Amino acid sequence: MVARYWIYLFHDDVAYSYYDQAEKIVQLLREYQYQPMLKSICRKQIEFITERLSFSRLELGLKEHFVGTVEKNLERNMFVLREKNEEALIIVQKRRLLLVCDYPSLTERIFQTFSHISPFFFAVDLYFHHYQWLLPVADERKFA
Repeated sequence: MVARYWIYLFHDDVAYSYYDQAEKIVQLLREYQYQPMLKSICRKQIEFITERLSFSRLELGLKEHFVGTVEKNLERNMFVLREKNEEALIIVQKRRLLLVCDYPSLTERIFQTFSHISPFFFAVDLYFHHYQWLLPVADERKFA
């Protein structure tokens, strides 16, 4: 099963304000995608609440936090992530990433990688049915 997700990096104040109201963000993204009459207004709103993505910052973060190999293709503005026999593709646009991956476990590891780069990444599937903040998993430490 191929997973395809749009991944956005939100400004921290927006992420804090809308953490419990993610469906409002998804509604804006859905309107941008499917409502031609609202596209211009929605684009301006999305530009206001998201950060512009830096290819070099993403590359550094991926190389630091992803366990497998990270290959970049500057001409196509993309990364290929490999771990064991699994592979994923990340296409970098100005304000969003497109993640394409055939492996659910690799998708989760990539989400964890992005959560270490910034706690303000938000992923939504291409059909706007599934979405989540990409937050780091808390350390599971046991105290005596």
